[in-house]
Amino acid sequence: MLHFWKDYPHIQRDLIRVQEIMRASLQGRDPLLTHTIQTLLNRNGKMLRPGFVVLGARLKLIRNHPYPVQKPLPEKIYQIAAAVEILHLATLIHDDVIDRAQTRRGAPTMNAEIGDRNAVLTGDFLFSRCFSIVADYATMENARVLARGVSHICESEIAQSKRFDLSTLSVRNYLHRIIGKTAFLFSLSLFVGAEELKAPQSLTTSLRRIGYSVGISFQIIDDILDIIGTPDTTGKSTGGDLREGIYTLPVILAAFENRNTALALYSPENLSTPSGYEKARTFILSQGGVEKAREYAKRYTERALREASRIPPSENRTVLIEVIEKLLHRSY
Repeated sequence: MLHFWKDYPHIQRDLIRVQEIMRASLQGRDPLLTHTIQTLLNRNGKMLRPGFVVLGARLKLIRNHPYPVQKPLPEKIYQIAAAVEILHLATLIHDDVIDRAQTRRGAPTMNAEIGDRNAVLTGDFLFSRCFSIVADYATMENARVLARGVSHICESEIAQSKRFDLSTLSVRNYLHRIIGKTAFLFSLSLFVGAEELKAPQSLTTSLRRIGYSVGISFQIIDDILDIIGTPDTTGKSTGGDLREGIYTLPVILAAFENRNTALALYSPENLSTPSGYEKARTFILSQGGVEKAREYAKRYTERALREASRIPPSENRTVLIEVIEKLLHRSY
């Protein structure tokens, strides 16, 4: 567990505390519900969002000195980090139901194991636990921000659930969609830890901007891996977005030079067969869709790194910079 953070022991320690809170908070009255959730928690996720919460908090200076890596954070930071990850897990469960996904993190999805109805109810239970924790530990303003974030996520999922018309789809629309789906929660995660410790506005503003840029880059890389990744590396089946008519950045960019061919290859009729999907995938690769999308991810990563360079130097700033770079070059 927590393999992604193995090079940063103090962040690992923080996240172990976050996991303890999650396990304690997600005990339900129903044995099946509790067992299912605990099984989900045992899967090896990156814990990025709670990692960003604690990292954002540790970037706050104490009397003009960096936050000591040996010193534990205030309990409310760990609680809020747990709430953010619980929120993320709830959205993943609902995502998998909508997408009819069968695997995630190298294991069967919750809907595949206990059915769509029970999976949706489990996601709802996680949402309720998230807001219960937030109500107990976060400021009223941050609770409102989190509530607005859930609205953004839901609206983006509704937009994504519609089969898109490629003739009107644009990079701008794609970016708008993933800001609501992914970037907002990254931004909130980095921002809220520092905000809860009353960090100066200069820091919280930088962290908010970094989170947006990292979130956009992260989602673009995810969309690239859906085209070129394998289940062994990504832990989930690939190609699902395109088969469902969800046109991601590599798909959009590949279509610019030869839109008529793209419209035919991306049609539901063509994508309904394995050979048709493979033809579409080959087209995306041949038109440079993956390479062009990777340039966008690199651009947003560089934007995040420029903003990070404005934060006062510390060991935790170095961690932040290294993590930003690591996320650009990941294969899972």
